[in-house]
Amino acid sequence: MKQIIPFHTFKEAIESFDNGGRFFNFLSHAKDGVVTPAELGKVAGVTHDPQAMILYLMMSISTLDNHSKERVLAHLDTSLFDLYEKYHPVHMTLEQFAGLGKAGISTTVVGTPKKISSTTDFGGSIMVPVIVDAVTSFAIVPIVSAYDVYELTSNEGHVVVTVAHHKEKSPLPERKLRLGGMLTSLNQSEEAGRASEVFLEVQYYVEED
Repeated sequence: MKQIIPFHTFKEAIESFDNGGRFFNFLSHAKDGVVTPAELGKVAGVTHDPQAMILYLMMSISTLDNHSKERVLAHLDTSLFDLYEKYHPVHMTLEQFAGLGKAGISTTVVGTPKKISSTTDFGGSIMVPVIVDAVTSFAIVPIVSAYDVYELTSNEGHVVVTVAHHKEKSPLPERKLRLGGMLTSLNQSEEAGRASEVFLEVQYYVEED
């Protein structure tokens, strides 16, 4: 999970993106007017996660005017633009998240996270891979054993959704944030009396005014 400080100008954005990539990215060149997946991955802090790269791209240019956003997208090479079209994140209200959210969707939501401290407060669980002798199986464990879990509540207080990030990451500030990540399947405990749902696995956040 990484905090994003959005770019204020097209020039600022393109200078950051058109960076030549890492030293082993021989086909990427700094300041050539073309942004490749390797270059975007470098600034986004990921290597083989195109969904996260595009999420970072869109959150980092979110405060630019529409014309500047279009100019940035015009500098993406063909392969990166194809990834943009495939993984473009969807912004959801909390009501849309609760009613329409499906696992695998890249999305952003806005709200103030409130941390849940224990399984007593939250009974959700997740499936994690377990590898024994090169054989992979899955086990269901409480989500709070692997993640820091938070609630986001709508202004009216009628809708509550779940967001989380891996425990080794720094805690989210409990203030108004734009959170970006992937919707991931969540298995509710039987006691909760609720069907299988999703939570937002947070990859990036932006502090909102």
